[in-house]
Amino acid sequence: MADYPLLAQKRLPKYLFDFIDGGAFNEFTMKLNGEDYQRIAFRKRVLKDVSNIDTSIEILGQKLSQPVILAPVGFAGVYAKRGEVQAARAAEKARVPFCLSSVSVCSMDEVKKSTSVPFWY
Repeated sequence: MADYPLLAQKRLPKYLFDFIDGGAFNEFTMKLNGEDYQRIAFRKRVLKDVSNIDTSIEILGQKLSQPVILAPVGFAGVYAKRGEVQAARAAEKARVPFCLSSVSVCSMDEVKKSTSVPFWY
């Protein structure tokens, strides 16, 4: 995963890369999140039948295909044409919630018209 920021840094203008790669103020929460992520360990299971695994979960009365929520990304429409609309459609296809950022390029109405499921804000 360490390759992704390096690739992004080569392709994006500096101000966009810095916005994506950085955090607010002294980046304290970002540092803690990184440390927490390092503590996650997956239990390896070899030769285990996975043909009937159910990753679905219910959150706030909404059935999700997996315990994932597409978090708000500010200015997503700057990184890709109609970025918020594209993200909302991808989330709908994956049957996970999409959360619209308060600093979106696309309007709430445009995102609403692009999908058939409610999104989060």
